[in-house]
Amino acid sequence: MDRSEDLKQVRDLHLVRDERDREVEAAAGLRAGNAVVLVSQLLSAVCLLQDDPAWMALLSLTLVWGGVKGFWRFRQDQERIYLVWGLLTCAGAAALLGLYFHRAWSAGMSFTRLLGYAVLCQVLTVAAGLLFVALLLGIFWLAHKLGHIEGERWEQYFQSVSTAGLLLRVGAVMAVALAAVAALSVPLFARLGFQEPGLLAALFFVARGAYLLNKFSRRRDELIQKLLKLKR
Repeated sequence: MDRSEDLKQVRDLHLVRDERDREVEAAAGLRAGNAVVLVSQLLSAVCLLQDDPAWMALLSLTLVWGGVKGFWRFRQDQERIYLVWGLLTCAGAAALLGLYFHRAWSAGMSFTRLLGYAVLCQVLTVAAGLLFVALLLGIFWLAHKLGHIEGERWEQYFQSVSTAGLLLRVGAVMAVALAAVAALSVPLFARLGFQEPGLLAALFFVARGAYLLNKFSRRRDELIQKLLKLKR
């Protein structure tokens, strides 16, 4: 693909952000945050009416949201009222979460089990990263052995594929690696005595996938600029 066409496609897809894109993303993030807070408040009310202690954890999200806003305004304006507001709301969130976890542990929830799940998720994340690298190397090896692609043919291939196409291919390989590790984690969770191992594996896949997408979104300008330089 011609570099000018590649750059135009990247801009049309908003992969490289301009000032308007950043403003739109900021506005979208604000609306998304407001929507999450509203839904968490509704779910908190439902849980409270059903005498489910999860209402405390859900309501704490509203206080965390208010605390983050307060600290951000203090950082921008240096007015103490916002600092006090941030500290008070975060203290309220900590109190609600503390009470929730106290009731949960009293009801039989294991802190070591929760900590063990968190540690396992980190180990699985590393395993997914290693599998991703292994899959990429395997693809290159197969292309070399079966397609006899080497040297200038590799350069021609990368020049022929758009930057968006390269990102899509890499993202697909990452998704396959993450899905494979999540699938393999089901018997691991079951063997270690976790309840609902399938749901825990699905939670790992969704949470890690969302984390990777968010990380890419924050650094995509830098990554895409590097890819475009390689294709000059």
